[in-house]
Amino acid sequence: MILTATRLLESLKQLPQASCCHLAFSGGLDSCVLLHLLAELRPQLPYRLRAIHVHHGLQHEADSWQAHCEQLCRQYAIPLVNMPLTLKVNSGDSLEAVAREARYQALAKCMSEGDLLVTAQHQDDQAETLLLQLMRGSGPAGLASMPPLARFGPGWLARPLLPFSRQSLEQYAKQHGLTWQEDPTNKDQRFDRNFIRHQVMPLLRSRWPAASTTLSRAARFSGELLMLVKEESEEDLAKARYGESDTLSVSALKQFHSVRLRNLLRHWISAAGATLPSSKKLARIEHEAVHGRIDAAPLIRWNGWEVRRYRDQLFLNRTFIIDIPMQPIPWPDKQRLTLSEDLGRLIVHPAQDGVSATHWQQAKVDVRFRRGGERCQLPGQTHHRPLKKLFQEWGVPPWERERTPLIYLDGELALIPGRCVCRPFQAQPGEDAVVVEWEKV
Repeated sequence: MILTATRLLESLKQLPQASCCHLAFSGGLDSCVLLHLLAELRPQLPYRLRAIHVHHGLQHEADSWQAHCEQLCRQYAIPLVNMPLTLKVNSGDSLEAVAREARYQALAKCMSEGDLLVTAQHQDDQAETLLLQLMRGSGPAGLASMPPLARFGPGWLARPLLPFSRQSLEQYAKQHGLTWQEDPTNKDQRFDRNFIRHQVMPLLRSRWPAASTTLSRAARFSGELLMLVKEESEEDLAKARYGESDTLSVSALKQFHSVRLRNLLRHWISAAGATLPSSKKLARIEHEAVHGRIDAAPLIRWNGWEVRRYRDQLFLNRTFIIDIPMQPIPWPDKQRLTLSEDLGRLIVHPAQDGVSATHWQQAKVDVRFRRGGERCQLPGQTHHRPLKKLFQEWGVPPWERERTPLIYLDGELALIPGRCVCRPFQAQPGEDAVVVEWEKV
C-alpha cells in the first residue's frame, strides 16, 4: 500500500478523541515521515500536536539527533519536549529491553488523561516482531505483536503506520525531500531484531516477496483471536471469583479443563498488574495450587509475585520479605501511625461503634504483632478465646496473621483492625467511639 496523507488521515479518524496527540520522535526515517504527515494534516486534525524526543545518551551522536529533532520541529512549528534518560542496566539485563521500557515510561509521563501517543512502527517492524515472538515461544499475546491501538498510561498508544511497508515510507521520504538520522546500532546484528531484519527477512522475501505483508496479517489475526480469548477469560474470571474478593475459588477452578484453566490464570495474573509466570511456574500453579492435596500449603513465586492457596481460595500477592518488629511500637498521638513500608499504616476515625473514645484517649496505646498465646474476649461472649482460633474462624490466611497489627491499650489486647474490638474496650451504646483502619500496602 502506497503511503499518502489521505490514507493516513483515514486511519487517524478511527482513533479515540483526544485534546492532544504526542508523537514519539526519534529523528529516524520512520518518525520523520510521520512528523511530516502530521504537519501536513494538522488543519484537519481535531487535536493539538506535540513531539517528544527521548535522549537515551547511549550514542555519541545522541546530541546531534536531538538537535536535528529540534530543527525539524521548529520548521514545522510543532512543540518539542526533550526527555533525557539515565539508564541503569544490571548484569544480565538486555540493554535494548531496558532502554525500551525506560523510553515508554518517559513518554507516559508526558501525557495527560485521554491523550494520544502515536509511534511510527510500520508493517516490516510488525513482521520482525512476530518472528521474534515465535522464536521466544510466545503465546497469543506475543503473537499478536504490536496492536494498532492500546491503552497506554493515562491515554492511548496508536500505531497508524502499521499497514504501510518500510519501502513505502522510504518512497514518501524521498518524494518530499526529507532528511533523517541513521542509528548505527540498527546494523549491529548482535541484536536479535537486526539479525532478523538483515538476514532472515531478505531470505524470506527471496522466496515469498510479500512476506512482510503476510506476517503482519498473521499478527493481526492473532490479535483478533486474542480479543476473543480475553472476552472468554473475563467470563471465566467472573465465574471463578471468590465472592467479591480478588481471590479465586479453587473448587470453581477445578471445573475448567487444563487449557482453559491456564488461560484463566494468565488473565487473572495479568489483570492484577503482575508479570506472567513461565510455563513451568504456571503448570505448578495448576497442579499444586488448584489440583494439589487439600492439606498442602503451596507457594509458587516468580519475579516479585506469588500464588498461595488457603482453604478454597487462591491468592495472588506481591512477595514481601517483611521484618516484623519484635518490640511494641508506641503510638503517642493515637491518630496516624506508619508501621513500615511493607506493613502499611494505621489511621483512627470517629465512629458510632468501636473502641470507647474515652478509653482510647486516656490509655497508653502501642502496636504489637503475634508472638503466640494472645487471647480476646469478643463482645457478647463471657470468656476469652485464643487469637489463633479467631483467625481460623475469620478465614485469615496463615501468612497474613503474622503481619496483622494488634492494638494494645495499657498493655492489654484491645482490638484487631478490621476484625473486632475486645469486649472490655467496646464503647457502650450512646458513647463516643473510634475505629482503627489498617491501610495495607
